[in-house]
Amino acid sequence: MILATRVKLVVAETPEIALPGVKVALYDRDHASMDDFLGEGVTDDKGELRFVFESEDYTDEEDLPLWKVDSLPDLYVMVYSPAGEVLLTTRQEVEANNLPQQLVVGVPHDLARIHGLIP
Repeated sequence: MILATRVKLVVAETPEIALPGVKVALYDRDHASMDDFLGEGVTDDKGELRFVFESEDYTDEEDLPLWKVDSLPDLYVMVYSPAGEVLLTTRQEVEANNLPQQLVVGVPHDLARIHGLIP
């Protein structure tokens, strides 16, 4: 089954300010095995990035035996600096078995400014 979601990066304190040109990776959080990498890319002029992946990309032993019926990915995002450092992760904020149409991720203003994501 093919699934899709969008990630939108904004300044946390001012959500109307989007963060374009930022590298983002999408993962499925697992507890008993390594997290599943679902893709990465760079946000567009609106601070958005679309991810398309298949259910086979995130299902594993801990999702069995009923994953085909009631298991959706536990999505989280990693946001990277221009130098490739992880600036932010939403791993601790995952909603289990949820596939939102859009994940809005707020990057704190000071963090975005220090790493050149905003002037």
